Amino acid sequence: MTIKAWRVEKEWQEPFVEALQARGASAQVVGDALGKVDDALTRSGSTATAQFGDPRSYAATVDISGSVDQRVSRIRAILLAVAGLIGLFLALWGFTGMVREGVDTIAGMPPVLPFVVGLVIVVAAAVADTVLGRHADIFATPAGQTEAPGMLALVLNRLAPWIIVALTLIGMLLIWIKES
Repeated sequence: MTIKAWRVEKEWQEPFVEALQARGASAQVVGDALGKVDDALTRSGSTATAQFGDPRSYAATVDISGSVDQRVSRIRAILLAVAGLIGLFLALWGFTGMVREGVDTIAGMPPVLPFVVGLVIVVAAAVADTVLGRHADIFATPAGQTEAPGMLALVLNRLAPWIIVALTLIGMLLIWIKES
């Protein structure tokens, strides 16, 4: 097995790789980008800083479309949204049983159980999506940009999990008004 010795200086390479990974680039995309930088440095005999400038700025221009991590990011975002919706329905189902007169059990369990489990799921999904950040996005960030363009991207990438939390609270309010 041959291990390639990069001509890219370590103090330039590390922030470059970190910036690519922060954008959601897969290991293959990072390796390909490093290979292109290394090839350019081999041809020119220059340093990475002299030829490419700031590593983070240059990493922002690298095209990461088609990256495996983008597909994984999209799948994570969809799974978190589905979990949030399941939590929403469980919470509202349990809340309905709690506020309705004469209901002691739903599906053989106290209504507080699906209510609490649903609330935990919906909030945990929103928090997980926020913590994962760009590693759980529906829309990928194009090269050279800090955020995916458009209002739909903003809503689906950043706000959707919290909209599900808000819908849960609104649903609880409507159920409470209807049953009171």
